[in-house]
Amino acid sequence: SLLNNEHYELALGKAETGLARAEREGDEKDRWNFRLLKADVLIGQRLAAKVLPLLDQYGEPPPGAQWTEVRSHLLLVRGRASYVLNRLPESADLLAQAATAARDAGSRPLAAEVQLRQGALFVRQSRFESARLAFGEVIETARGIRDPYLEANAVGNMGFVLLNESRTDEAIPWFEKAIELFTPLGAEESVARTQGNLGNCYWRLGDYDRARAHYETAQQWFARTGNLDGQQIWIGNAGNVSYEADDFSQARQAYQRALEIARRIPSPVWVARWLTNLAATSVALSDWDAAEKYNLEALQELRDLRDSSWEPTALMNAARIEEGRGHLERAKELFQSALTKRSEDPSVPLDSHAGLARSFARQGRIAEAEAEFRNTLAMIETLRSGLMKEEYKLPYQSSLIRFYRQYIDFLVSRQQPERALEIAESSRSRVLEEKSGRTETSHHSAVDYRRLASQMHAVLLEYWLGPGQSYLWVITPEKIRLHTLPPLRDIRPLIERYRSVIAAGRNPLEAAGDTGQRLYEILLAPEQETSRSGRFVVVPDGDLYSLDLESLPTPGNSGKYWIETATLHTAPSLNYLVSRAGAARSHTTTGLLVMGDPTGSSAQFPRLEFAPREIDAVTSMVGGTGSTILRGEAARPASYNNAQPGQFSFIHFATHAIANPQRPLESAVILSGPADANRLLARDVMAIPLSAELVTISACRSAGGKTYGGEGLVGFAWAFLRAGAHNVIAGLWDVSDRSTAELMASLYREIAAGKDVATALRTAKLELIHQGGAWAKPFYWAPFQLYVGAPQ
Repeated sequence: SLLNNEHYELALGKAETGLARAEREGDEKDRWNFRLLKADVLIGQRLAAKVLPLLDQYGEPPPGAQWTEVRSHLLLVRGRASYVLNRLPESADLLAQAATAARDAGSRPLAAEVQLRQGALFVRQSRFESARLAFGEVIETARGIRDPYLEANAVGNMGFVLLNESRTDEAIPWFEKAIELFTPLGAEESVARTQGNLGNCYWRLGDYDRARAHYETAQQWFARTGNLDGQQIWIGNAGNVSYEADDFSQARQAYQRALEIARRIPSPVWVARWLTNLAATSVALSDWDAAEKYNLEALQELRDLRDSSWEPTALMNAARIEEGRGHLERAKELFQSALTKRSEDPSVPLDSHAGLARSFARQGRIAEAEAEFRNTLAMIETLRSGLMKEEYKLPYQSSLIRFYRQYIDFLVSRQQPERALEIAESSRSRVLEEKSGRTETSHHSAVDYRRLASQMHAVLLEYWLGPGQSYLWVITPEKIRLHTLPPLRDIRPLIERYRSVIAAGRNPLEAAGDTGQRLYEILLAPEQETSRSGRFVVVPDGDLYSLDLESLPTPGNSGKYWIETATLHTAPSLNYLVSRAGAARSHTTTGLLVMGDPTGSSAQFPRLEFAPREIDAVTSMVGGTGSTILRGEAARPASYNNAQPGQFSFIHFATHAIANPQRPLESAVILSGPADANRLLARDVMAIPLSAELVTISACRSAGGKTYGGEGLVGFAWAFLRAGAHNVIAGLWDVSDRSTAELMASLYREIAAGKDVATALRTAKLELIHQGGAWAKPFYWAPFQLYVGAPQ
């Protein structure tokens, strides 16, 4: 029907035409059917405020059993309209009466529709178990009566209740299924609404790129249908993404635009929401007067609506305003008040605890501040335990970095550098460190880190980049020293400038010498007095994952790169290395697995001319009995698992790779096979246990395409470490396959001669540098990074 296809204007015209005919002909049954159809259409158009006065004009249907179904439908429409207008007790009573009447009428479709609306009401009342039971029963009924529109609505609502329970990753497949059901029905507005709810899932998980994409899709669909209510919702939610990206001016513009539309509709619920968000944005901009104005308006709207679900957010905003004005006692009262109420926004408890901690710290009540920070850490663990899949845990962990920054700044201000290091480490590699069957990650101490430096005969360099202050911990067997670095806004332009010169194939020592020297002074000069063996283990942060520190100049304008004096390992975290330090190298692995030189080519993935030479060179150096060489047609994704990769000491890929920034676990190595089945995915790699000494992905952009706060650069290197590899070599950018073949031949020659992986890779890079010519430029040797997953 036009109503189920959500062609509301056409449906409204048909309803009014039918109603006019029924009025002329005096057909009472048709008159009521068309009256209720018109009311259904108006609710679909989000015009509930017009529905109740209209129904009041119609009065009540005639008495008698034959009118029971009409009476049930009328009660349902009244209940839906009251729900939209936030008159929840009235809605509950009307829907209960509608359910009784539908049962008396023996109408399964109508009873299921009433139950669907009761489930939505249960969500608003935080009766989540009741809501899930209701939606589950509606799904079964809809399938039994073959009503795909009803089923799609119930499936989407099941996702909605899970989203409201903060079971966010569980909600995603329900929303995806709902879109699958709505799309062939032509239900454009439901598709748009569900796309937006998917955006909400990813926003709450911290995956802002995917959230923005879904919000944009929702906006576009609602713009096509002319639905102002839908447009204002997703315009405002897009503002949430800007807010989380610290683009507060852009966020404010989005919220103001959404507020303007919400007032025009009008939609009091959303007016309150956007006022609340405008208050938070004004707080972030330190505009206390504007923040107070918006927040007082929001609180009044929420109280008029009798909606308590967003009141904690408004209370927290009020607390932050008082904190900003220096009224700390009042701020603490408000933060504590926010914590006593159930919040629609799952970040409110975390931010309220952190706000209490800041207030206590400013009052010099250090023990109480520390207690609040610890409470927040405990809460993070509790919330995080509900997330199941790595692809959801990754952005969620990244979204918490703002809290960790506050805690670390607090500890540094208290002259507790080692404790600050421990907290920084507690935020890193949480997902990477989890193993099958483990529910907790490891927590280690500064003593463990000094012991690790001794075991690895290296200086450990841990970086932490922040908007207000950055830090570097230099760790030796004897001591840990903290160095304060400039904020990220000062470091980032230097990194981008230096990296762009390298990417252009130029010599950065000549073309960006001053930039390189400045970066060395900031990032590496603090290590000068500690270096003994010239070996370093670097734990990068943020933008540093895209910069090869080896390519920086040595001090004094010597015309040499830092690699001339340093052997470098890149580590995901110190905790990860410490946790694997006790595990001895497996002696059951042997031999070499090589995959590469796949058949088939395209403009995107042309045949690598020098891949055969690379495979031959690697095989001749470390191959032998027990080795498996899969090349050409034999190098297929399924062949990796079939080869039992856990039995090999060395695994080498000589082929193309692609990084997927949106879904990093869908980054892929390109092998043989049809275009839709030639990709070995990172998510598949991490599921197969390894104990290899070295995995080398001799491919472009194989290290990863997206950096998550706390997890670093996620891609193939991360996936192979997750699988158990001790070392992984992967590339940061596209590079000539001829120079790569030369570098790999040298690498394995040095390994065969008995050198450890880090030394072998450094030696291979130095050979290209010392040969001179084009290959001496960092563009050709710097992309290949060594990621260490276990101490040697």
